[in-house]
Amino acid sequence: MDRISELPEYIAHHILSFCNTSDAPPAELVRMSVLSKTWFHLTASFPILNFKIDNFRSRDSFFKYVEYTTSRFYHQDLTAYRFRIKATLEAPAELDIVNRCLELLLKKGVTKLVIDITNSSESVIPKYRLPNILLSVSVLKYLTIRGCDLPSSLLVDALKFKSLIYLELEHVYMDEEAIKYLTASCPLLQVLRVFYCHGFKRFCVYGHQNLQSVTIYSDSLLEKIDIEAPKLCRLVVLDYHRRGPPQITLASCKKLRTVAYCGYPLANSNGFTDFLSNLQFIKKLVLVTKYKYNNLKLSSNSLRTLVLNLEFDLEEIEFSTPNLDLFIYSCDPWYIRHATSHLPHLKACMRCYPDGSIDTLWFQRLRIFLDKKNGFKALNLYINTKQKFIVLENLKAIELPPYELEHIELHFEHEESSDYAAFVDAVLWCCRPRSLSLRSSFSLTDFEEQSDLVKYTYRKLLEQEDQSRTIVQIVSPSSSKARKQFWGLMPLLGGSLREEKAISFIKEEGTLFMN
Repeated sequence: MDRISELPEYIAHHILSFCNTSDAPPAELVRMSVLSKTWFHLTASFPILNFKIDNFRSRDSFFKYVEYTTSRFYHQDLTAYRFRIKATLEAPAELDIVNRCLELLLKKGVTKLVIDITNSSESVIPKYRLPNILLSVSVLKYLTIRGCDLPSSLLVDALKFKSLIYLELEHVYMDEEAIKYLTASCPLLQVLRVFYCHGFKRFCVYGHQNLQSVTIYSDSLLEKIDIEAPKLCRLVVLDYHRRGPPQITLASCKKLRTVAYCGYPLANSNGFTDFLSNLQFIKKLVLVTKYKYNNLKLSSNSLRTLVLNLEFDLEEIEFSTPNLDLFIYSCDPWYIRHATSHLPHLKACMRCYPDGSIDTLWFQRLRIFLDKKNGFKALNLYINTKQKFIVLENLKAIELPPYELEHIELHFEHEESSDYAAFVDAVLWCCRPRSLSLRSSFSLTDFEEQSDLVKYTYRKLLEQEDQSRTIVQIVSPSSSKARKQFWGLMPLLGGSLREEKAISFIKEEGTLFMN
């Protein structure tokens, strides 16, 4: 039975929205017409228009479809909620079609607008410039512009973006005056994202009362970032120019909590100190750089999360952060992007993603780093498929007492290896934990009490204790006993240990009687 035709139009449109994804070609929607006699009427009035040239067999069919659909929509006196067009232009006629269609839809108003128009490498037509009518769409809330020029009358006409809360610009030329004008004319703007835009050396936003998040990716010279926004809570800067971080002024941003910088920042450690000098309220700092200098020193009473992806050895890093909950350290940017998803977040925790080979010197540096009064209670080590363990038995000759920890997590990305026993031995030379968990994401691996690695880990943990007074129990990390053991290490905002193939060891006072 044709149930769809009996539904109210707004409910049918809601169902249709699940078919009209960014990757669904129009042909898929046409095939769905067998379900309802009113299907074509529904698609004609559907307020979400999504045009992506890659979904069409030919360029000609794409531009004919865009022109026909937008014309029909306009003449039916309908208003689009979301309009997205993504295309690469090759001929002047294609540019004219895009411009006519966009103007028709903007006359009726649109809430979400994504314009992704670029020229092919072989094209000689001018870059597409957005029509001036765009500046008068007062109902617009979300605007994304990629590869286009801003309207010619931007600094002349009165901008009516009174509802805009999200603005993203990518490969768009704009000067410093355009930045100031755009932000000043969007009083409700909350999120501003600027990717690889040229024409400015200074990024200045003054007196904005609602701006909360700013992201700037730059591959040209950026000298200064000056933002006055009392609600700003997040700033991300990616700098590929290799001249170091720009001068940053955020004195009025009392709610700023997260700062991330990726680039080639500094000729010396004082430069980085200057970079952080007015970030006294932040709780999370992410630093990604391939440039190395003598050492890295940080001091912050507010910092709770510190993420470092750099080529510094642990012995070259010093920080005074008495309230730090989580420190993530890696030499590989891939792990920084995925770090928060792999292991449970424990309070006062160091999470380390070694890169390349792990040898005796690496563990010695880790042990010395833990002694720098950082106050870590938990250590997470993530071992990937490329890891190599080199002569770890030489650690026995280094006379350093093991560092006392509440808990250790060892996460292995691949199946059990004979090298793992030497790695566990090295970890337990470095640290003496009250509990330890072995975890694996490998699809065929399962830690069991009878596995060689589990037996070896059990024996080594027991050797650290007075065996007449201490027992080591083997439990599942999700068991009530394990949860009770880990509870004091969980973050203040709550959370649970991630379910995966794992086994935990817990040291307790007592005597284990054997038959």
